[in-house]
Amino acid sequence: MKKIPVIILAGFLGSGKTTTLNHILRSSNGKKIGVIVNDFGEVNIDSLLVSRQTDNTMELSGGCICCQMNDGGLDEILATFSHPNSKIDAIVIEASGIAEPIDLRKLILYSSNKSISMNGVVYIVDAKNIIDNLKNHPKINNHIAAADIIVLNKIDLVDKNDLASIKSTINKINPNSIIIQTKEGRLNPGLLFDIDLNTSKPEQLSLAVGTEHSKHDHLHDNFDSISFSSKKPLSPKKFNHFIETLPSNVYRLKGIIYYGMKGFEQKIIIHKVGSHISQSAEEWQNDETPMSNLVAIGVDIKKQDILNKLKGCIDKEPENISPEDMVDIMRLRGL
Repeated sequence: MKKIPVIILAGFLGSGKTTTLNHILRSSNGKKIGVIVNDFGEVNIDSLLVSRQTDNTMELSGGCICCQMNDGGLDEILATFSHPNSKIDAIVIEASGIAEPIDLRKLILYSSNKSISMNGVVYIVDAKNIIDNLKNHPKINNHIAAADIIVLNKIDLVDKNDLASIKSTINKINPNSIIIQTKEGRLNPGLLFDIDLNTSKPEQLSLAVGTEHSKHDHLHDNFDSISFSSKKPLSPKKFNHFIETLPSNVYRLKGIIYYGMKGFEQKIIIHKVGSHISQSAEEWQNDETPMSNLVAIGVDIKKQDILNKLKGCIDKEPENISPEDMVDIMRLRGL
């Protein structure tokens, strides 16, 4: 009986999971990969960014994937990808930035679906921010310890001495894992699909605390998310001010921005992690409705305050473009 390998792609907020996944999909050499994308916000931004690479994308939104399993959501999606006539070669689960890799591994190992096999946990680490992340969110230690492969991403943003220290820290947390260094998530897909961990047994999960999800103190228990959508274009000047004055407890901002001004109809894809902002411009596809979709994630967020500020970014006169507006756009794009 054909068994479809399932790979769990995890990592803390802003580590580069979606970028890595998109690279895997572009470099899969004809393999048909089913993708399950879980995002913490009500608007699944990651799914929007991944769906451009494959038609085989399904999503679980509005919370952590390991907290939705009583509803049978994951099993239902896995069954869709792994039926007897399926042409899928592998399944990748991109977990939210605050999901528990241990729980996800257990869900696959204990699944009643006989057509799938657990093929490993790949954990993405943001080299630039990992030391601060470990200090501020100690449970990331458990996440790293649960990984079979650790992808040390964004190595181009740290110097050699710091990189050596980071690798040493990771090795102390998980001495048995492979560490792969990458820039911009450029991971060789063959490293994932060649992992064979089918001999893993549920009783080997010694890192699991207890046997029931409800007994776990989860990292995501402290996090909140805000989702914002608007078909009305945003003002570059107002949005730039919003970014510059964003509270420090908003750890992550990601999504798509629509300005809608003459001469600049492109969509802007934004990723903000701490003080670092990465943005790029793309053309809208024929089947896409131009609109902004943003998700902010942080601790003790004043949701309504931030939502009101985002609503205040809506441009009432988007066609009135000025050189000053263009300066703000170029700065936001990182050009």
